[in-house]
Amino acid sequence: MPRPLTERQRRFVDAYLVSRNAAQAARDAGYSPARAAMSGSEQLKKPHVAAALRARGLDPPRGIHPSTQIRAPRVHRPRSSLTYRGERFAMAYLVCGNATEAARRIGIRPDKAREVGFRLLHRPPVAAFIAAEREASIARTRIDADRVKREFARIAFVDIADVVAWDEDGNIVLKASEAISPDDRAAIAELKVKRGEHGVKARVKLHDKQRALDALAKMMGLFGKKNFITIDQTQETRDAKAELRARLLRIMNGEEEKDGEAKPRDEKEPATSER
Repeated sequence: MPRPLTERQRRFVDAYLVSRNAAQAARDAGYSPARAAMSGSEQLKKPHVAAALRARGLDPPRGIHPSTQIRAPRVHRPRSSLTYRGERFAMAYLVCGNATEAARRIGIRPDKAREVGFRLLHRPPVAAFIAAEREASIARTRIDADRVKREFARIAFVDIADVVAWDEDGNIVLKASEAISPDDRAAIAELKVKRGEHGVKARVKLHDKQRALDALAKMMGLFGKKNFITIDQTQETRDAKAELRARLLRIMNGEEEKDGEAKPRDEKEPATSER
């Protein structure tokens, strides 16, 4: 007479009758998920478990790959070319913005951080991941390059007279908040108001205009080897170097500019120069 089933073996038999899969039945019965496939196969080989299955109307499968056993369909997942280290590096780079520092943060040795960081940053999967995360961040925060330029422009082109007023004696009066435009208010870095015996004194500190102008110039490509491009009120662009060359050509051809118009020089009049 076969020995009785344990509580977990009874759960295994009930689960196997439903799923017809030994590994799934072992997991449902409470066996270790890491050893579910081995535990399920061992249970099917035990005589008292096989007898319990036959008593329930199911002949237990035999062999390594029995035809009567229903196997779970294999799910084919596309393999990502982005490695775990590459993803960690990309996340660190998004935080610090420096490839060498990002390599150090993921555990790369300091003497190899620069080389490894440069190599990881230029891998296509890592670069694509960083670009996708930046686009997602822009969509979430609504912070893009145009908004950054607008904020720099607020600081760079603010006029102190739009914030405070002063008289001939040097008394400075802070304008009311409703009299200051939002663009000018954004350029204020610090505002202190002190009440004393002689009235109210206000101290206003604006953000650094020079740094904002430098940042805008770099964004617009005004520094470096690029041509200096200016924009007039009609939104037309002019090349300063091209205008200078045209002016030099006019001078070499014997023309002079007067009041913005080219005027031929009289050949009989000798050219003079001031020293």
